[in-house]
Amino acid sequence: MLTADEFNELERILDALRLRLKVTPHWEFCEGFLAALVCCRRPMQPDEYLPVLLTTDGARLPLETVFADAALQQRFLELWMRRWNAVALALDTPVTTLEDPRAYQPEVTDARAAYAALPSAERTPANWAQLASFGQLWAVGFLAAVNAWPEEWAGPRNKAAQHWRATTLNLLEQLTLDDTDEPTLSAFVDNQLAALPTVSDQRMKAFADSIWAVYNMRETWRTLGPRVETVHAQATPRRNDPCSCGSGRKFKKCCGGG
Repeated sequence: MLTADEFNELERILDALRLRLKVTPHWEFCEGFLAALVCCRRPMQPDEYLPVLLTTDGARLPLETVFADAALQQRFLELWMRRWNAVALALDTPVTTLEDPRAYQPEVTDARAAYAALPSAERTPANWAQLASFGQLWAVGFLAAVNAWPEEWAGPRNKAAQHWRATTLNLLEQLTLDDTDEPTLSAFVDNQLAALPTVSDQRMKAFADSIWAVYNMRETWRTLGPRVETVHAQATPRRNDPCSCGSGRKFKKCCGGG
């Protein structure tokens, strides 16, 4: 379990990487990416997925090149794996309500609430238009991991698995859209930042539905296990067919003559 200070430390590390790599995402995107990897059918190691996450431009640089600082890399990996283990534990723990303290709660922010707390001179329509809706970056990060390894998220033959895969991806795709409904509440009950509501009821329900879908996806992939490659057996030549070794002789006079 990471503390608020440790999440802030993660964001500072990402800020430092962004000075060199420019395209390094913010933590909320990383949180969604991490959740998708936890649900993935094939276990992957950090040196495979972190270059994809932290560069996000297809470069896939070696992890040592991404960080260029061994101590920074080690600290990031320590915090990352602790969050990974916490998310995996939450998704594997049976709960009946997201109010349960053991339930998975994505580490997301209400950017619009923080904006509403700014002095009025700093609040402009242009700035508001650039703000992500609640849960939006988390969903974008989740789908970025799905799109990076589409073969691991390909439609399974199992009908129940097909249903949950389609449901999960559809809900998350909807969450990547802007929240254009009337805001009626704050994302966090104890949020003292926003003077006005910043999240719609519909958005909050969509966010909760997406979390439950992630639970179902995690259980579905765990039940099915890693994806199995289909092996196609090569047909054996008939006796009078040309031999498959390429000798030009008939099969019965060549490899099939033993």
